[in-house]
Amino acid sequence: MDFIRRACISIWAKKGKSFLMLILLFVLCSLVFAGFAIQSATRASEDIARKKLGGDVTLTLDMDKLMKKMEKSNGNFEEIPPLTLKNIEKVKNLKAVADYQYIVDAFAGKVDKSPVKSDKKEDDNQAGGMTVAGSSDGKAKMPDFAMMGTNKTNSLATFKNGKEKIISGKPITNKDKGNLALIEKRFANQNKLKVGDTFQLKDLETNKSQKFTVHGIYENKEVSGSQQFPVDFMEPANKIYTTVDGAMPFSHNGSLASAKYSMTDPKLIDSFKKAAADVSSVDKDFYKWDANDAAYKTMMQPIQNVASFANIIVIITALAGGLILALLVLLSIRERRFEMGVLLSLGENKAKLIGQFLVEVILIGMIAFFAACLTSEAIGQTVTDQMLNKEVQQAKDEEANTPSGGMQMATVIGGEQDDKPKGEVIDKVDVHISQQDMVEVGGIGLLVVIIATLLPCLFIIRLQPKMILSKND
Repeated sequence: MDFIRRACISIWAKKGKSFLMLILLFVLCSLVFAGFAIQSATRASEDIARKKLGGDVTLTLDMDKLMKKMEKSNGNFEEIPPLTLKNIEKVKNLKAVADYQYIVDAFAGKVDKSPVKSDKKEDDNQAGGMTVAGSSDGKAKMPDFAMMGTNKTNSLATFKNGKEKIISGKPITNKDKGNLALIEKRFANQNKLKVGDTFQLKDLETNKSQKFTVHGIYENKEVSGSQQFPVDFMEPANKIYTTVDGAMPFSHNGSLASAKYSMTDPKLIDSFKKAAADVSSVDKDFYKWDANDAAYKTMMQPIQNVASFANIIVIITALAGGLILALLVLLSIRERRFEMGVLLSLGENKAKLIGQFLVEVILIGMIAFFAACLTSEAIGQTVTDQMLNKEVQQAKDEEANTPSGGMQMATVIGGEQDDKPKGEVIDKVDVHISQQDMVEVGGIGLLVVIIATLLPCLFIIRLQPKMILSKND
């Protein structure tokens, strides 16, 4: 163990070079620590973002692809294939699914019961020329009622937030089938309907009528409908909830508007999307599995940019630090050729001589490592805050310069309101140095030290003692 003693003596004797190497290794460890800490903070932020956005995945039309198709075809594109229950019947049975909800948007005309009139409606031309449906005789007709088919009304946003509530009868559940209807209190009072009564609705395309049974009566706290489109079917009182199979005949092409699946754990979203795509027969050119991905991207983009930059820092630091360390070791060995030649001529083993240089660098590296453990968290937090603030500001500037396009279709046609959580940019992360980070940084540091020390040693140790001493002369 004499080579360890010589290593300690050498470190103390060459204080200047030892201190220079200590600074280099400290900077190396600190930057690598910061990179790993930022990566850990990014992973934690991903979990937080997913939990904040909820564990829901919605199968719906891919509006981005539809817009691109319209641009390429100058506004004309092929018919959208319907989304049927048969396409997705296996998805609800996946292990990751805790609950599911189907939505059908449809319209209907009056038969034996009159809709609640819009206060602002003066004549049939007041809707700004808006056309919703066409009859079999080729003439456009304005619907009287907006319909929504669902398998569970209690899961709808308007019922969960208290905007609408059942005051008589029962909500629609998965067990309900057939032409059952939830009607609004004002429509029920005007037409003297109660639970158990029947009324008829007409499909605007075929003019065929179907009988519905009042399953329940709900109250909507909204007083009036759209001021931009003052028509009857936009009135909250004229919105009728029914079962999925009850609304299908009134929908365009018998298609679902969306299918939403709630996960048992938000972490399962990515694996669920892959599994759902495999077991379903959905046209990927028109539909997408959306886990509020736009909001997730908005929240995560700045911190992911910082993490990507941190990865680059780790790689560059490891490479550059290793090269500089190797150069320092090489210069130190060249200056100590006489010492090496004497030791080798006295019978010292070459492996122990290499071990001496390695121990010197490792001892200095251990001091730098422990010093970095104490200071890297504060350094990493400061660096992260500075970088993240710039990324957040850039994201906000881009958002401010991006025009908000697209129509609020759900609001216009009476569909379910968007209750998805809005994605707010993550502008603060807590950087912590974990035991796993220490192990990984220690491993990387040790590997860099060993390589950077052994390579210069091999160039000198391969020579014989006589040759080393003669070169020194």
